[in-house]
Amino acid sequence: MAIKPDLPSISDDLATARPRPNLRALRPREEITDSAVEANSRSIGEHWGASTRLSRTEEETPLTSVRLDLPEYVDRQLRLKCVTEGGSKAYYVLKALAKDGFEINEKDLRLDRRRRGKLR
Repeated sequence: MAIKPDLPSISDDLATARPRPNLRALRPREEITDSAVEANSRSIGEHWGASTRLSRTEEETPLTSVRLDLPEYVDRQLRLKCVTEGGSKAYYVLKALAKDGFEINEKDLRLDRRRRGKLR
């Protein structure tokens, strides 16, 4: 059986304290333009073979919360339609408003608006 060598003492590493950085001496660096950051990202990405493209997020329409009192039988039908067809109540309300002549953007007619994010 091989003899294990003694481990170095941990107290040697703890004995020498590093000097604390002088944070007041730090100065903000000069402003870097977005185009310079983008160019640098592309060059690094090309060097390492990484994709540096970010998908553009489309601008989302701000939402508002609305409370609506409906007869129970209408709500039951609406819930059943949501379950069978996979849409949300807001989708079917917006769709009905569009049929009635309200101007509804096509991008706002989504079956499941919950994937969109928080209300604004």
